[in-house]
Amino acid sequence: MTLGIFGGNMFKSTLEEETNRNTDQMIDQVWNNIEMLIQMNDNIMYYLSKEEAVKQFMKKNPSKKLKTAVNEEMEIYTDRHPEVAGILLVNKYGDFTSREIDRISRDPLTKESWYKKAVQSPETIQLISNSIGRNIKNTSNYQRNNVLTLVKAVVNPTTKEVQGVLLIDLKLDSIKEVIESVKIGKSGFIFIMDEDGNVVYSPVNPIVYRIHPDWLAAKESPPIEKEIEGSRYQFIYNTIPDIGWKIVGVFSIDETTEVVSDVMWFTFGIAVITLIIGSIVSVFFASTITKPVNKLKTLMRNVEDGRFDMRFNSKYNDEIGQLGNNYNRMIQEIERLIQLVYMEQKRKREAELKILQAQINPHFLYNTLDTIQWMAYEYKANKIVELVNALTTLFRIGLNKGNEIISVEDEVEHVESYLIIQMTRYESKLEYEINADKTVKEYKVLKLILQPLVENAIYHGIRNKRGKGKITILVTQKADMLILEVNDTGIGIQKDVLDRLNDTLKNKTDEQKKGFGLYNVSERIKLTYGSEYGLEVFSEYNEGTTVIAKLPIKKK
Repeated sequence: MTLGIFGGNMFKSTLEEETNRNTDQMIDQVWNNIEMLIQMNDNIMYYLSKEEAVKQFMKKNPSKKLKTAVNEEMEIYTDRHPEVAGILLVNKYGDFTSREIDRISRDPLTKESWYKKAVQSPETIQLISNSIGRNIKNTSNYQRNNVLTLVKAVVNPTTKEVQGVLLIDLKLDSIKEVIESVKIGKSGFIFIMDEDGNVVYSPVNPIVYRIHPDWLAAKESPPIEKEIEGSRYQFIYNTIPDIGWKIVGVFSIDETTEVVSDVMWFTFGIAVITLIIGSIVSVFFASTITKPVNKLKTLMRNVEDGRFDMRFNSKYNDEIGQLGNNYNRMIQEIERLIQLVYMEQKRKREAELKILQAQINPHFLYNTLDTIQWMAYEYKANKIVELVNALTTLFRIGLNKGNEIISVEDEVEHVESYLIIQMTRYESKLEYEINADKTVKEYKVLKLILQPLVENAIYHGIRNKRGKGKITILVTQKADMLILEVNDTGIGIQKDVLDRLNDTLKNKTDEQKKGFGLYNVSERIKLTYGSEYGLEVFSEYNEGTTVIAKLPIKKK
């Protein structure tokens, strides 16, 4: 199979390269013939322009006798060169004389596009493939689409002034003979395309008009491969200097390599049949070895799915049996280690929760006691009673008999007690608003989430901004998530500090001491509910800050 595929591909490449070389040679042959034809007619134009009668004709209002003399000179070349369909001479004043060519209308021939084209490039012979739309016709009724027109300016050698234009219509028969005699494979062919992408001549072929001129836009001619009507074709071309025409060789790659492809498919078929027979025999003899291996493989897949209850049982104490016994011992050890790791992680998590809970900053307690002492001197006992009552509620809900989970309603009451205490201290600087949906009050949450967020908003936001500030607490449900939101109108956080703070909340970094309370709350949430939950901070400097806590919905 390998020899057939790689050898066939190498043979295909060799055939394509050989066909490319042959096509290049044929293109050169066609080009040499066309170049010879153009050169020969260029010489005719040169010799005509040197005739004395032609020189005299270039003057204004030439006589009929002079026209007859020029016409006789033209007749010499049309008789000796059967490929010439007609010759026309026009001077710059619009006078003309011709052989086998006549004017259709009385419009001056100096206005014709072919005349202007020759005048614009007097040193270069111009080739025109599409003669439709001219104000001249061939008197021998030679078909226009079978004519190739050559035009060249007649220049005064002394003054370099353009005196007129010579036009020769060439029959495409000579070019047809050369092109149609060239065969590239069974259906390959050569055609000529002008600089505008129009086909000058092509053998009768349905493919030529499906070739896009843009495919042949490059000046150089690397082999170009395109698909036309489901078959692959290769194009090689040469560009004729000065005039920009292209001689294009086209051949079918599929047709060229058809025999090689048949051999490759035949080789491939034999190889497949041999492979099938060999596989059947191999499977038959190998099944006694592979069955116990597949059984062990199935058991390993069960282990990947978390099943450790199945064991390998072997009838024989051979290599596979010994491997199965080692597998059984390994599974037992894995089960033991998993249980050990599970217990260690459980104890570690409980310890981390206790440590983080113990790290909740208690400095507000000292401020509260200080405030109570100050109030005792300044106010009556009723205000102190309210303050002490708020503090009692704060302690009662905070302790919660050692339980870590409380209801949303208790969490809101706890933070409101804290705000009552802080309102006593910052009466002229602080106000607050709490909005909690009734539908979420019975949900269960981790305690002491809102109080550290509010404390952070007071000490790092409102206290650092002049004027009175406001804290707004919102507790809502969005989809399957409980949202606890604390907004403040404080000083806000600068963008670079905010980015570092959010990065600290998402990833454990060395900057944990910054925003200590926020970090502890975020870690408690992540340890309790998972890494997809936690805190996120939004802030605009001098505008305020919003801290959002995302928790799962828990009803028990």
